[in-house]
Amino acid sequence: MRYLKVKTRPSLNEAEEILREAISKKVITLVAANCKVNYFGRSSSTLNWGERLVIIKPDGSVLIHRNKGYDAVNWQPPGCFISLGLKTDLLTIRADRRRPRETLLVECREVLLVSAFSLNDEAYLEMLLTEQDVYKVLIANPHLIAPGFRVSSQQTALGPGRADITGCDADGNYVVVEVKRVDADNESINQVYKYVSKIRHTSDHVRGIIMAPRIRPNAKKLAKTLSIEYRTLDLKLCSVLLSKDRLQHTERLDKHLS
Repeated sequence: MRYLKVKTRPSLNEAEEILREAISKKVITLVAANCKVNYFGRSSSTLNWGERLVIIKPDGSVLIHRNKGYDAVNWQPPGCFISLGLKTDLLTIRADRRRPRETLLVECREVLLVSAFSLNDEAYLEMLLTEQDVYKVLIANPHLIAPGFRVSSQQTALGPGRADITGCDADGNYVVVEVKRVDADNESINQVYKYVSKIRHTSDHVRGIIMAPRIRPNAKKLAKTLSIEYRTLDLKLCSVLLSKDRLQHTERLDKHLS
């Protein structure tokens, strides 16, 4: 059942009541208020009185927006503990983060609007990965290329061009990998074949691999003829792994700075 409450020009008591219920029900809350914002933590800041939009999300994140620009002027990430305070002429919204210790304190002396509502959104965000993003994921997770694969270099000059990734498999074979973010076609297969053909003149221990989301039927036949292997490139998985890597990097940075 949808949850929705909206109140314009509420008293501080009315706003506090709506906020408290919204936080307990873990729904999104919007507060337009004349407020003052203080931050304490790895640094400190003060934003004096002015009319702003406060967004409180069910995951414990809080954002403060002004009437210009798309970036939040101040914010707290998911996982914060949200608490409220009410005095005669002041409503406070406090977001505390434990690691690192940070506090965002919003003091409201007038509330123009308070709105609380539930949203259903389970859609997956598909990131538009760059080639460098894909390379980064594959190099950090070489098993996605082949079991036991070890990366030796990236953008290696081989004959007429540069191979995206080279390395060795578990059996000691030299492996040349070409990565495509679009369907593999005949041109892609021929490109890998040119890279490995010269090496095959002197060694049988070489493999050519084309990685792409899909391969066209005629390209699949050509790859089999030229002994070029096809591996499915899961862009959704790459996106998830890249996001995790960025999150871990942020957490390591927070730990270092705390």
